[in-house]
Parts: sequence; C-alpha cells; structure tokens
Amino acid sequence: MDANGSSARERILAAAANAFSKTPYERVGVHELCASAGVTTGALYHHFGGKPGLYREVHARQEGRLLDRMREAAAGMAPGPRAVRAALMAAWDQVQSEGTANFFAQSGPAGDAAISAFLHTLWPWGPAAVAPVLLAAWRGALAEALSHPEGDAGLVLEGILRGIAAERD
Repeated sequence: MDANGSSARERILAAAANAFSKTPYERVGVHELCASAGVTTGALYHHFGGKPGLYREVHARQEGRLLDRMREAAAGMAPGPRAVRAALMAAWDQVQSEGTANFFAQSGPAGDAAISAFLHTLWPWGPAAVAPVLLAAWRGALAEALSHPEGDAGLVLEGILRGIAAERD
C-alpha cells in the first residue's frame, strides 16, 4: 500500500486504464506504465503475468461498466432493433463522457465476446453475424469520431441504428 492506501495492483490498473484509453495497446510501454504507477516491472508481472494479462483485466473492468450501462438502457424493452439501438447509443454516450472511446475503438488481446453476446440477447432471432456486425459499426464510428472529432460519426451511427429499428421521427 502507498501513502494513499492504494495497493500496487490497483495503481497498476489505474495507470493502465489511463494509458490504454489514450494510446493503442501496442504502443503502451511496460516500463512507462510501471513508472506512472510507481511500481517496478516485477510488480506488473507478479500481478498480471505481463502486459496482455493486464490489458485483459482492464478490459474486463471497462467492459463490465459498459455492459451495465447497456443493460440499463435496454431494461424493460422487448428484444429487437430498438433495444439494440438503445444499448449501443447508451454505450456511445458513456465512452464519450468517460473518455474511454479510444480504448473501445482499438483492438487488443481481449475480444468483444461479452458485448456481442449481450447484443445477441437483444436480437436473438437474426443471423449470428448481426451482433458482431453492429458492434463493428459502433467501434468504427468511435474510431471515426476520434480521427475527426468535428465530424458527425455519432449522428451517422444513430441514423444507421434508427434505420434498422425502422423508427420514424
């Protein structure tokens, strides 16, 4: 524990969440990450086995919070395109407000199986590819918004999701 009462493990996780939210996985250096956490590289390897294990832990935490928000947004809705739209737009809003869009737009050694599986529960009768394709569209919109912050990627995504939900304003 440090003077603030946080363990080395928690400091590493906090530093990693910050680093992976700003920098692609492959460009995050172990030495720099450990220095920002105030720990040795040995501590990282002791707690996580290496950078991939650390990333998977950070991903699981980030993904868990995102799934909670998506479930909340779709709660009480019948399965179908509208529930998918509500969940993905809530996820969009959350990652934008938390500053974790870059984390979810990039790929790393953890997959999106849990998010894809949840989306499939919201649209269970369609082809198995529906959930991963919609998730890929969401991730692509995140990447586009990061590349062109003045653009309309969020509005385009919402339009696509409205289209599949056959909603009319």
